[in-house]
Parts: sequence; C-alpha cells; structure tokens
Amino acid sequence: MKKTLYLSILLFTFGIFSTAKAQRYLSPSFSYDSILNVKYGSNVTANSSTPEDQLYDIYLPKNDSLTKRPVVFFTHGGSFLSGSKETADVVALCRAFAKRGYVTVSQNYRLGYETFDATNAKRAVWRAMQDGRAAVRHVRANAAQYLIDTNMIIYGGSSAGGFTALHVAFLDEPQELVAGVDTSAYVPGGQGLGGFKGTTNLLSNSDEVNAVINLCGAIGDTSWIQTKDHNIPVLNMHGTADNTVPYGTAVIKLFNTIPLLNVSGSSSIRKSLNNKNMVNRFYTYCGQDHVPFYGSLPAQKQWMDTTILFVSQFLYYDVLKLTGNNPFTHINEIDSANCPLTGIYSVAVKAAKIYPNPSKHSAYIELRNGQSSIELINLQDITGRTVLVQIGNHSNQMELNLSNLNSGIYMLKIISNEGIIYERIIKE
Repeated sequence: MKKTLYLSILLFTFGIFSTAKAQRYLSPSFSYDSILNVKYGSNVTANSSTPEDQLYDIYLPKNDSLTKRPVVFFTHGGSFLSGSKETADVVALCRAFAKRGYVTVSQNYRLGYETFDATNAKRAVWRAMQDGRAAVRHVRANAAQYLIDTNMIIYGGSSAGGFTALHVAFLDEPQELVAGVDTSAYVPGGQGLGGFKGTTNLLSNSDEVNAVINLCGAIGDTSWIQTKDHNIPVLNMHGTADNTVPYGTAVIKLFNTIPLLNVSGSSSIRKSLNNKNMVNRFYTYCGQDHVPFYGSLPAQKQWMDTTILFVSQFLYYDVLKLTGNNPFTHINEIDSANCPLTGIYSVAVKAAKIYPNPSKHSAYIELRNGQSSIELINLQDITGRTVLVQIGNHSNQMELNLSNLNSGIYMLKIISNEGIIYERIIKE
C-alpha cells in the first residue's frame, strides 16, 4: 500500500514538472528579478546639447536553469514627448513575459521635438530608433551577464514604442533615408543626427532584431519593409477606432490637432506583409481606441490579458518555432473584415460633449451615454505634460476649471467606467 502510494505521488509530481516544462513561454512558470537603471549610452536631446544618459530596466526569470533565453523589448509610448521605462503597460508586459521565461527590457529613449512640424516629428522618431538600436547592442554585449540568446532578440513596443520597433527593424537602407532628417555627424548647434546606428553608444556588435511586436504603432512607409526582411516575423495589434495612431494609412496628428506625418498603421502593414508573403500575425481590437489594454478598469485588464495571450502565441509558434498544443485559451487572428463598421470605417459618433469650447474659465464635460460615469480627468498641454487632474464624481457630467491655465490647446483624457475618451479643448 505504501509502495503504491509513493509511486502515485512520484508519478503525479513528474507529471506536474513535465507540464510546467511544456508550458514554458506560454504561461507564468517563474517569478522574476529585475536590474534597474542600466545605462546603455548617452546622447544630446532635441532641446539640449548636454548629453542625457539613457537607461533601461531588465527583467529576468528567477531560478531559471536555462543559460540562453530569448529577449523581448517592450518600449513605452507617449507621442515621443512623454512616458518612460516605468510606464504601466510596458512594465506589466515585461513582468508577464519574464514570468514566462523570457528576459525582457523596458528602455528610455530621447524625447522631445525642436518644433511641432513634420520634419521635427521625423527627427524625434529617428532619435528613438537610434536609441533602440543602441539598447539592442548593449543587451547583446552583456549576453553573458543576462544569460541570453543573442540570436533571438525581439523588439516590441506600445504606441510610439511600436513606431520605434518597426523603424529599428526595417529602416536600414541608404535609399530609405527620411527626407528632412540630416544624417551628418552631430556638432553643437548643428542639425546633424548621425546615421541609423547613431552615437548613443559606440558598441560594434549587431543591432539587428529577430522579430517585431507592434502594439498600436505605425511606420513611415510600408515600402521600407522589403522581401529581404522575410526572416523577421511581425505581430500587429491595433484598434479600428484609434484616434491617435491610424489603423490604416493617414496623417497622424499630435493631440488630434497638429498634422505631422502620413504614416501607415497596423492594417496597412498587414497588407504589405501579406503581399510579400512574410510571416505575421494580426489582431484587431474591434471598435477600440488607442492602446485599449492600458489602465486599471476591468475592460482594460481584459484587453491586457488578450494582448499577453496573443503575443505569447506569436512568440511560441512563429518566432521560437516551438511545437505542441497550447493548453490555454487560444486567441484567433482578427482582421478588419472581421470587425463591425466603426472608427475609420464609419462616421464616428463623439462619445463626449465639451462645452463651451473654446472656453475662458470653465468647460463642462458630458458623456453621451447617460449610463456611463466619469472616473478621472487628465489634462495635458502640447508637450504632453499633465497640468490638471480631477477625480470623477460618479456621474456622466463634470465641470472642468480652466481658470489657472495658460491660453492654448490641451488634450483632454476622460477615463470612464467604459474606457478612455480623448478630446481637444482650447483655453482662450
């Protein structure tokens, strides 16, 4: 009897460990450690000739016996004006995938525009791309310390971080040099930004990446994705009603106001990849606005779960090329044809009414859905700096006091119990 019980326990324990091993990269199998504020280089910024240190945080699976682990970057958004490596959505993604056995990285990059126009928007993307490449080189140079596989570095990001990922991967040929970007060497007071690699660090190892994760980002020109890039699998996830970064191809506007660049979002990237027969996966957040997985509301948490599961499948099957049945919920691809008409496919119905707008003193916010309630109001100026925060009053109406603000254009972020709404407001 005792021998039989012992054998049963042994077989049960072996089954648990076998299952855990099979589920690596698909489910949380570890806790994680982190190394914070690693300096990977320094460089001058848009608004200062004094070099600024650039840092990343790296997350590692704890008590992992493997000596070569894939690396996944999750780079923050913020319109190249704001955000950091501590931004909540990329931190959550880094932690989730470190628990699945990946080494993950959240990096800072240079922010800011000299002026708000198309040329300087391109320059902002160029700096971020250079810093992304520098961070990849630094991680590769420290492979022995981090126990990483230098042949498996995946670069991803959210919003502006998605832009950065796509440009790190595909903007790499002399004929692709962006008109208006001075790639001559930087000299104090000059306009030169340097070439693709930049000078954030001078490490000589490769900055090529092995796959791309684009979450609600875009690329300047889909022709930059060439058939020679066929060995770089791409994942795109994007909302059809994105009012910040276009789902298809359109002019992107800073704070929905200042036209900057004609860019191609995930739907256009998907078509380009399919035309070139390149491995890619696409998930459409049907009817959703920008980065629907960012936040603490129940719906946002559900979108985060969906995002993690879909990215997990992409990495497991398409990048690492592992086999085996997924023991968890399988998330199918969703192309635009699978979505009901919304966002760019129909005339958008504004979810909120702001009046008077422009306003000298106060403005009133009213959600169109009388059953919705305002949880939080966040007001940002044209640089992305938060200038006003008001807690909601659990109703669908709210007064916003603008009397202490300077005249100008502001971005109003309304967090309701049903999601996030972005509106422009003008203080006279």
